[in-house]
Order: sequence, then structure tokens, then C-alpha cells
Amino acid sequence: MPGLDGHTRTCRLNASKRVAKFSALVIDATDTTTISGAIFVKLPSGANVGPVAGVTIGHWLEPNVFYAEDTDPSTITGTTPSPPYASMLGGTGIDIGPTLQISGQARCYSASSAITAGKVLVIADAYGRVDTAAHLSIGAGTLIYPVGIARTNSSDAANDVVLVDLNFMPTYMTTGM
Repeated sequence: MPGLDGHTRTCRLNASKRVAKFSALVIDATDTTTISGAIFVKLPSGANVGPVAGVTIGHWLEPNVFYAEDTDPSTITGTTPSPPYASMLGGTGIDIGPTLQISGQARCYSASSAITAGKVLVIADAYGRVDTAAHLSIGAGTLIYPVGIARTNSSDAANDVVLVDLNFMPTYMTTGM
């Protein structure tokens, strides 16, 4: 599946869970499985976790499962697949897992706050939605793990889609971010 704009990479998910499209995932540095060239990822555990691995470009689901376009991602991400796929979605090889946008621009689901274009976005929750560090009350001097810079605005509604210029470089929170 092609990415929106930039490079994509198929990764190996550390657990057999469904993942909604437009969800930010983090690098799983604890996976000790030896598969040359594999990138191991996991669902975020909460707000401002990292390092960020990328943003899913499509739903990661078992075959014959469908979710409507406007389905709340919190009803998909982290749920367990039905049998016999309950142990398969985690992936067992280099190229078996969700495809992530890793450079360029990506679409992300926003959390429940309005986002203004130009603001730095971080992971807001365990579903991989994004928000600004200020909305999450992350103080100056705190290490943040950005997903990128918002290029479009979003309303106060949860699950609005915002276009993001990806930049995963950890940095320290400053005033106005």
C-alpha cells in the first residue's frame, strides 16, 4: 500500500492486536527476536512515549474484518483478533506487520483538543492519536518524542484527521510548542 507522501516501511508488531489506520506506533527496543533488518514496533502505552516509529497508513486487521471509515480508532486499536488469527497479527517475519509512514507527510487522528497548524505533535494516548505537548500539560524542559509538525488544523472533536510533516527527533519542550 503506498504512503501518502514519503517512505513507508512494514514493521513487526510485538503483540497480536488490531491497529487502526493513522495511529502512531513506537519502537519496541525490548524485542530480542533475531530477524535481520526487522523493525519491531508496539502500541504506545500513553502520552509522550517514544521513540516514535511511524504512523500506520491502513488498518492492521485479520482477513474479512471491516470497520466503517469514521469508526472511532479506540474501538479498534489494541483489540484482540478473532480466532484463528488471535496469534497471527503480531507478525513472525521481517515483512509481516503494519505498514508505517516513516518520512514525508502522514495523516494522524487527533485527540480531543483543537490543533493549530505549525504546532509540534506528540502521541496523546494508547491508541496512537496525537495532540500538542501544551494540551497534554508537558512542561518546559521535558523530553518530548514528536510525531511531527501539524500542517492542518483540527477541531475540538476527537478523531479529527490532521496532516502531519513527520519528524521523530526527540527534543526538549520549550514555551510555545
